[in-house]
Amino acid sequence: MTASLPQTQPPTSASSTDIDYVYQQLVKGVGRELVTDANAEELATRADKDGHSILATELREWQAPC
Repeated sequence: MTASLPQTQPPTSASSTDIDYVYQQLVKGVGRELVTDANAEELATRADKDGHSILATELREWQAPC
C-alpha cells in the first residue's frame, strides 16, 4: 500500500491572516488580496529586512491614501 502524502489545503479564514503565510504568498507574486490595513506595515518591514525592496515599496504605496 502506498502511503498518501498530506495535501496542502487552501487556508481557512483564520490562517489566511497569518503574516508568514501572507508574506510567502506575496514573495511568490500572489496573495495581494490577503493584504490588509492591519498587516501591510508589518509585511513591508519584513520585506525590507529580507531584501525585497520592491515588495516593501509596493506595500507602503498600498497603504498610502489616494
